[in-house]
Amino acid sequence: MFRPFTPGFALASLLVSLTAAAQAAPAGRPVVLTGKAGDSPLIYVAPGTVTVILLGAPILRESAQVEGRARFAVFEVSDQGVTLSPLAALGPGERLALRVTYREGSPASVVFLLTGQPGAADGLVNVSRPPQTFEACRVELSATRERCEAQAKELEALKARPAALSPAAVALAGFVTKKGMRGAEFEKACFAARGSELRPVVCWGLGGATWSVVVLDVSNTGGEPWAPAWAEVTPAGGEPRRARAVLSGQATIPPGGVVSVAVEVEMPAREEEAWLGALHAVRVCNSDGSRCLSIPEVKL
Repeated sequence: MFRPFTPGFALASLLVSLTAAAQAAPAGRPVVLTGKAGDSPLIYVAPGTVTVILLGAPILRESAQVEGRARFAVFEVSDQGVTLSPLAALGPGERLALRVTYREGSPASVVFLLTGQPGAADGLVNVSRPPQTFEACRVELSATRERCEAQAKELEALKARPAALSPAAVALAGFVTKKGMRGAEFEKACFAARGSELRPVVCWGLGGATWSVVVLDVSNTGGEPWAPAWAEVTPAGGEPRRARAVLSGQATIPPGGVVSVAVEVEMPAREEEAWLGALHAVRVCNSDGSRCLSIPEVKL
């Protein structure tokens, strides 16, 4: 019997056809990640074919990187997948790495190897990861806790960092002007240093408009630790005066140890050509002055 054509019947027929087509459509090639080192799944790509890799979980979009990016006509990254297509066929045996990192879960990242094979190309690749076991979750939680603890320590170290170590703080404090600073080595001064147990092995300095700094790598050849606490400088034909600051790479220099010591000296305002030009004697001592290192001729 003839059935009249109606819009409702047409719509129902269309839905049935689309459902059947969807059920018949290929689901794509499945790839299951193992997480084992060196286990990199192969993905077959070819020019003219768009390959869609569905990762099965959210990824860090900025982490997706492909080797030889300029060789791809299409390379797009979504929250859970990568779409790509090469400009030209890959050479025989050639493999390009595609790296992706997941937001969470294990394995945390994967490296795919893109390759070519005549007459074959992946249109859709469905990637999945194995279910998380209790042990895998425990390991991942432990690793996450360690990362958080390490980041917390880094944050505390940054908070504790003296402002003077910041180049911006140095500039704002006026320690360095637009003329910059000058650096020099004091090799002859090192050779002439006096101190039976304390020896400078490296001597150099920095100079600016109103300051100078002497940096000494001091070797403690004595049998007792030595802690530099204060310093004084004496200009040629002048009176000694205390240095503005003495900084050390560590609190004490153990016997047989070598530590950098910096002596900061306030200088009268001077022109650039006079930086590190005036002869001074420099003496660095422990708190009671019983053990000192003396360098007779240092240009400050």
